[in-house]
This record gives sequence, C-alpha cells and structure tokens, in this order.
Amino acid sequence: MNKLIVSVGLAALGASTLHAQYSPTVTPAEMAKPWSVAASVRGFYDDNYLTLPSSAARSTYGMEFSPSGSLNYSVNNTAITASYVFDWRYYDASSTSDMSHQFKVNYNQSFSERAALQVGEAFVVAQNPTVIDPAITSTPLRTSGDNVHNTGSFSFTYGLTPKVDAQLSYANDLYAYQQTFGDVYNPAGAAYTPSYSALLDRIDQLVTVNLNWKITDALTGVAGYSFGNTGYTSPEPIIFAGAPGAQSFSNPNNVFSQDRNNDAHYFFIGADQQFSSQLNGSIRVGGQYLDYYNAHADDLSPYVEANVTWNYMEGSYAQAGVKHEHSATDVVGLSVGPGAQPVLDSETTAAYLSLSQTITGGLTGGLLGQFQHSAFNGGSLNGQSEDFFIVGLNTAYRFNDYLMAEAGYNWNKLVSDVSGRDYTRNMVYIGVRATY
Repeated sequence: MNKLIVSVGLAALGASTLHAQYSPTVTPAEMAKPWSVAASVRGFYDDNYLTLPSSAARSTYGMEFSPSGSLNYSVNNTAITASYVFDWRYYDASSTSDMSHQFKVNYNQSFSERAALQVGEAFVVAQNPTVIDPAITSTPLRTSGDNVHNTGSFSFTYGLTPKVDAQLSYANDLYAYQQTFGDVYNPAGAAYTPSYSALLDRIDQLVTVNLNWKITDALTGVAGYSFGNTGYTSPEPIIFAGAPGAQSFSNPNNVFSQDRNNDAHYFFIGADQQFSSQLNGSIRVGGQYLDYYNAHADDLSPYVEANVTWNYMEGSYAQAGVKHEHSATDVVGLSVGPGAQPVLDSETTAAYLSLSQTITGGLTGGLLGQFQHSAFNGGSLNGQSEDFFIVGLNTAYRFNDYLMAEAGYNWNKLVSDVSGRDYTRNMVYIGVRATY
C-alpha cells in the first residue's frame, strides 16, 4: 500500500476529548519542534474548589504555576514524542495546595509500506476529575490525594491487500485512588461511606481486531470486534451490611467492588471520511454486551462514537464529537444491607465541542464545552441519572514567539438524582506563559 491507514477503533476512545479546566497543556506548536520548554504563572478565583453542594461551597483565591516540556525524535521510519506537564495550585482559603503530573510518550514505527506499530504510554496523577478521566468522567467530584491513572496501549497494522488493512490493538487502563476507608469521615452511629479506592480502583483492558477497507482515496470503511474486561482491585467493601453503628469489615454480608467486574463484547462498523483538505470525520456504531459475572447480571446497549474536525481558516478550527458506552461510576446506591445490590456502572453519553479562533494579530479566543449524561445501571438507583456540564472560555495575546498573556473563565455544573451531589463551580484566571 502507498499509505497505511491506521484506525485504532475502540482502543483509542476518548483520544480527541477536551479538558475544560485551566490546567495548561503542551501546545501543538511546541510538539512540532525537536524540544521545547514552557512555564505559566496564573492567579485565579474559584468559588467552589472542593466541588461541594451550594450550601457548603467554599471559595478561594489562588495561584498556579505550571512548567512543561516536550521532546520529539524522528529518523527514517521511526518517530518518538514525549511530554510532561507539572501543575501546582495554591488555595489561599485553606492554605493548601494540589499537585498534578501528566506524562505521555508515543512510539511509531513503520516497518514497511504494509506494516506499522504504534505504542503509547500516559501517566497521570491528579485531583480534578476531567484530568483523571478526560473522555468519560467516572466521578465528577474533585478527589483529594495522589490519584493515579495509567494507560498503556499498542496497535499493529498490516496491509493484507493494497486496499485492506488488518489491525490488532490493546489498551490497559489502571486506576488507583489514594483515599482508603481510613481517610473517610464516618461519624459514630451513621452508615459507613465507602472510599474512592473501594469504588473506583480497577484495571480496564480492551483488545480490538478490525479491518479497514480503503473504498476511495477519501473514504475508509471499518468493521471490527472488541473484547474488554473491567476488574476492580480494592479489598474494601462498597456496601456495609448491618444497621448503622453496627457495621464492620468482617461482616460476611458486605458487598465488594468485585461484584461490578464485567466482560464486554463490542461489535461495530464505521467509516473515516476526508471530505476536503479542511474537513474530516469519523464514526463507529454498533452494540455492546456486558456480562457482570459475579453479580449474575448482563446488559445489551448501543455503542456510538463520532467526531468531526473542521480547519475552517488558517489558525482556526472546530472539533465536535459524541460517544455512548458503559463506564465506571463512583455512585454505589443503597449503602446498607442486608441484601443490598450495588450500582454496577452507568450508561453514559458524552458530547464535546472545541473551537479556536484567530481574532487578529496575536489575539486568539477559544471555547470548550462538554456534556455528559449518565444513567445508573443496577442496584437501588437503577434508571436514575445525573448530568455533568463543562464550559470553558479563554483568550490569549501573543506578544512574540516566547511570551503571551492569557485569561479565561470555566464553569462546571452537576445535576444529579442522587441527593447531596449537585454543585456549581465558577473559575476565572489571568496569567502569563513563556515558551522556548
């Protein structure tokens, strides 16, 4: 084949999502150079930095410092890229701080015109939910501590004929939350509240096999199958049996997160279309069957992922997308037994929009938006739902190749059928960024 068509299918779901937070990232211009370093300093005001209900919300002024760097190496048929972003935020109201780390490395190797390999690794330590889970957010609440999300993936593509490629890909996502039961405030006489570790520590694995058929120079058809497994890893209960005040870890009727373990089978078809030099899109549609083998339950639901990118003028673009699939959730449902059954997961639809506009000279503006609707599956909250909204507005003025000023506003809102989870959060920031 003159050019290998690489379509990783379900193994890269969420790759084109957005972060409508004010944490900085390495820009495409920085990644285009052999190496670059950058640093930003910002002041901000956050009216609900702990993501608490309105009656308990705490506001703060604060400061953010974020250095970053990237490396790019390319020779012959080999390309390696790596980036690292460190983010430190100080909250004046509580004299506390958060630190997050985002590290990514990608290796691409073309062995011939017919064979290519992609390997990726991403490691995140964070507290903000959309940094830990950028595509579909399993918990929309800020979580204190060093919470880890590690993703490893590979994809091998081989050209069977000049127009048909076969592809094998694998992705492994590990989640480890710092909060354990000993960190949770459980007042005497009240029902025990499980920790984030109990609810969300897990390993997600996904193997995908698909065929890509180059129908025309601009259109590629895709058909494939994926097998996934979600295995929860915490030894702590998520539902404590017994009356409030009489609960214990040793009660044999406790419910553990392993009841949420599942095998998933995806069947999908789709297409990648290059409409013009400025416009391209992708779609995958199919079904998803889940077997919750420890809970003796199953579920059949649709699977959809679609996205479109429009580079409508030089320096300006629009991206939009939608994804529908099952995802993990921090909601467990009825927290006391006996016989209580947990919420197994949520059926989630997430849609996003990202706009970047060159206004004039060195002035640019941006809009980021995401909507997520989650319907809980199983347990006492079966069929109930919550909606999570994210909006970000930002503007930047570049003085020269090395220095720019930036300002922005971010809004988050959670509307939930679960009592005590609703919150609204407003954030504004202003600062400078230097790049070399």
